[in-house]
Amino acid sequence: METPNTVPHSPKWQYRFDFFAQHGAPKTKEYRQALKELPFAGKFKVNINLFALFFSWIYLFILGMWRKGLVVFGLYVALIVVSFFVPDLLVRALAAALGLSVAMSTNYSYYAERVQGKVSWNPFEGLF
Repeated sequence: METPNTVPHSPKWQYRFDFFAQHGAPKTKEYRQALKELPFAGKFKVNINLFALFFSWIYLFILGMWRKGLVVFGLYVALIVVSFFVPDLLVRALAAALGLSVAMSTNYSYYAERVQGKVSWNPFEGLF
């Protein structure tokens, strides 16, 4: 088994990993300042993961972050249960917020797990 620092990654992931290594987690002031200086495509590449936006917990399983995937799956199940008691518009807004939160946190979570070796159950690691 390889150590987290020696696992090879695609250039896209390496770009993200280098950005996180240099500027820290998304919740830090340094990160936000550095993100403002990037062009739109760079901001999008670092800040949002489209696969995570559309496939959420399934994509987390594919990346090997099954703990986070189980938590997100549980949140979606809870949202389905809540949908029986609240208006449809609220459920749609909560589902969109959950999906966007997962999409915005997946890149840093993957960095924390693969490069730093931090394994946790928190799917929103570094975001809040």
